[in-house]
Amino acid sequence: MMAYSGGLDTTAALHWLKRTKGFKVIAVCLNLGQGADMVDVAQRAIESGADAVHVPDVRRQFVKQFCFKALRAQAVYEGGYMLSAALSRPLIATELVRHAHEEGARYVAHGAPPKGNDQFRFECSVAAVDPALSTIAPLREWEYQTREQILEFAKSRKLPIPQVAHAGYSTDRNLWGARSGGGVLDDPAVAPPEEVFQITVNPHKAQEEPGTVEIEFEQGEPVGLDGARLPCEDLVAKLEKLAGKHGVGRVDTMENRILGFKSREVYEQPAATVLYRAHDALEQLTLDNELYNFKALLSQRYAKCVYDSQWFSTLRESLDSFFKESQRFVTGKVKVELFKGTARVVSRTSEFSIYDREKANIQHPDGIPSQDIEGYLGLRKLSQLTRAFRQKPKV
Repeated sequence: MMAYSGGLDTTAALHWLKRTKGFKVIAVCLNLGQGADMVDVAQRAIESGADAVHVPDVRRQFVKQFCFKALRAQAVYEGGYMLSAALSRPLIATELVRHAHEEGARYVAHGAPPKGNDQFRFECSVAAVDPALSTIAPLREWEYQTREQILEFAKSRKLPIPQVAHAGYSTDRNLWGARSGGGVLDDPAVAPPEEVFQITVNPHKAQEEPGTVEIEFEQGEPVGLDGARLPCEDLVAKLEKLAGKHGVGRVDTMENRILGFKSREVYEQPAATVLYRAHDALEQLTLDNELYNFKALLSQRYAKCVYDSQWFSTLRESLDSFFKESQRFVTGKVKVELFKGTARVVSRTSEFSIYDREKANIQHPDGIPSQDIEGYLGLRKLSQLTRAFRQKPKV
């Protein structure tokens, strides 16, 4: 059972498993909202040697059970990456195992490279779901060491290779975002050429008039756009187009991989960027100080769990329980302005808002009595006064 994306690596790996190793190969091509013609991807698998192809549509499951959990947690890896590819791998692995059971397969296979993160995400997930299944990783076993060698192997066998592979780029895309790496991007001193961007326009060339979108949330989960209730996968797809045409969500980052070295990654995450901004604005309105700030600490750990192939861990599951409870009152509407690469929150409302306009207005006569403020101020100064007398801080 082979996880097949239609890209260079999985196309070459599928052919190698079939023609060189002699396996019967069934390809599993998940529809994750990657913008590809899934009929074409399935046909590519057949032309590469697959005996059969399964194309499950898992867009709703992906958004609901993976992306929105990360949104609820405000999980961002190392300040920029909203985990689009990392979130999809446990679902791909789960589907591989499910189809392996249906077909009676003894092995599952993937096309992840030996220096990448995905080999860990696939194989740790498969081991968690069914430890009896064995995993084959062709890119760790065969003799081809570079992307150029893999491309030559594919060309020599006349395999159907997507055009982007000829430019030396490695790409990934789903509803939550897109990734590009390799080629000229391996040099961090070189600006990303416009050809690597898949779903966003150049912010400098985006339309001159700003756009706005209103997002409705219920208990931390997006449920509507501009007054219309939508299925989660349609909501994200529509928002991707709206934000993408304004150039929102481009990230160029140096990332610490699981194996410990850095890699240069270029991400496009228009829908996720807007949803994260809007969700955070609603949390600022509805969560108290202690919860909001403590949650931010756990958000980083959740992101690392997802990135580091720990989706099927008790830590991730326990954190999910915390984040779910934290969202009980994160219900309301947030309006976001989209303009030339920026997503700016311009309004937010909630029936559970704990903002008190009168108390917040320093000009308002009512509020906290002066003597109460003086008492609280004395307590706040206590540690500073003690240190000042004993340690004499430097000025």
